[in-house]
Amino acid sequence: MLLPIAADLLLSAKNGVRTYAVALTETATPEVRKVLKKQVDEAIELHEKIAQYMIDNEMYHAYDVEEQVNHDLNKADKALELAKG
Repeated sequence: MLLPIAADLLLSAKNGVRTYAVALTETATPEVRKVLKKQVDEAIELHEKIAQYMIDNEMYHAYDVEEQVNHDLNKADKALELAKG
């Protein structure tokens, strides 16, 4: 069950990067821009750590799309088997 949690965390981290980046482009004051730049950098670092954890534990195959698709299909098959009981 760790894979869905890690995948959700990775997606949340990615969304955080995106949200901070949008906020950064919308701000008009140098002080706020400085804070947002720091936060976007921290969000990128968090995303990198989560992605690397998933890669190291063979949950995420970022550099091999075919392998990732096969991995996802296997997980989907297992979920279907569980649903059938």
